[in-house]
Amino acid sequence: MKLALRLGMTLSQLEHSMTASEFYLWVGFDQINPIGDERNDIHAAQVASAVYQSQGAKVSLQDILLNFGQKSELNKDNSLEKLFEQLSS
Repeated sequence: MKLALRLGMTLSQLEHSMTASEFYLWVGFDQINPIGDERNDIHAAQVASAVYQSQGAKVSLQDILLNFGQKSELNKDNSLEKLFEQLSS
């Protein structure tokens, strides 16, 4: 999906216009040079941590880096997740 987004195509368009061998080349490229937004998140975290550190804060890149898909310790109320589960079943 990341590749389709980057190329401005739907998955169907991508499927019909790209060979399997070209797709595997893109997979290899993504491992070396990420196609998705993860790279931008890392750059933003680097800048933010540098700003905080210049002001004397003791933060690391990992402290600031966004972790999508991981459950937050701050949000223990999972009522929204329960609602989505109810809607999907």
